[in-house]
Amino acid sequence: MKSRTVIILWIVAIVLGVIACIVQFGSNDDIVARTKLAPGDKILPDLPIREITKVTISKGDQSTQLIRIGDDTWGVAERANYPVDYEKLRNLLGALAELEVTQGYPARSEHLASFGLAATSEKESEQGLQVLAEKADKTDVANVFLGKFSGTNRSAGRFVRLSSDDSGVYAVGETFPGISAAPKTWLGTNFLKIEKIKTIAVSATTDPEFKPWKLIRHPNTDGTVNENGQLKLDNMKEDEVMQLTSTNPLRNLLSSASFQDVITEQQAKETANPDIKLKRQAVITTFDDLTYTLTFWPQKDKPKDPNADPRLPALQPNYLLTVTVSAKDPNKSAAHKVHEGRIYQVSQNTISPLQKKRSDFVKSKTKPTATTPPVRVPGLPQPVPTPNQP
Repeated sequence: MKSRTVIILWIVAIVLGVIACIVQFGSNDDIVARTKLAPGDKILPDLPIREITKVTISKGDQSTQLIRIGDDTWGVAERANYPVDYEKLRNLLGALAELEVTQGYPARSEHLASFGLAATSEKESEQGLQVLAEKADKTDVANVFLGKFSGTNRSAGRFVRLSSDDSGVYAVGETFPGISAAPKTWLGTNFLKIEKIKTIAVSATTDPEFKPWKLIRHPNTDGTVNENGQLKLDNMKEDEVMQLTSTNPLRNLLSSASFQDVITEQQAKETANPDIKLKRQAVITTFDDLTYTLTFWPQKDKPKDPNADPRLPALQPNYLLTVTVSAKDPNKSAAHKVHEGRIYQVSQNTISPLQKKRSDFVKSKTKPTATTPPVRVPGLPQPVPTPNQP
């Protein structure tokens, strides 16, 4: 064998040995170096949160745009700029600003689906949840995709990738709980909080068989106002008496109410129960001189799951609700202008106390008189005739 050939073979052997050593003994640092970011690096360094004016959250066919309206006021564009859950938005932006890499994973575009970070995929589990933050001049300051959870449970962390970084994906410690592309999940949770109820009146102009009723908060025995007093039916008849516990569900009515969604007029027309007789109106006044007018009517019955247990009761329909608030002092009602022109979707439980009938509050004083059956006095015993003696 020629010496030149021997040298070449030795070089090849050395190279193969070096590669084998790298494969066998290479550290994580060698792997991490192949991604642009290393453990401890921030995903979005110097994120200008105060300059962000729009945040878009998208996944598949769903998308939500959160728009800055004022300094600390944001609205959900898909819900006619209904106030956003500001604390939830603030937590999202704060988490993005502090997000750090715990591990980097080199990956090409065809590998992204396995991390749940694909831009498009037929499987929802493979799609990434995109968070795009923009400034007023439409400049992107963050374009992040959130993927699957990186550990064995939802508290371990999550995989993320940057649209501007094609070197791979990153595991982070943040899980981003509750972040969704559904508009209704971003609506502010502050709704009705009716306090110090003075009167409640319910009517149904579209149902001639419905008997209107009105409850009034009765004063103390000395005539002074009692904001927590018993509610009693107005215009009771002489032969009627209040059912003692019938008004309990109404005493703190809508003091901490919630809603499911805000829908459009067209959606309301398509989903409302066609029986107009089911529509009701409640007028509630408070000791703070506020008047709430609530109009509510059921949506169409929910279809029952064919796979559900047939012994289970049918699902209760949701209700459509509109709210108007007025006051002698306009400043008192200004905080409630958010309700103007809104149609809320609420659960049946939210308005069930207002579905009572007048007859549910009273009972008749007159009680049927017990009839004493006639007493039959047994007759005197008849003398037994004495047989004739012979």
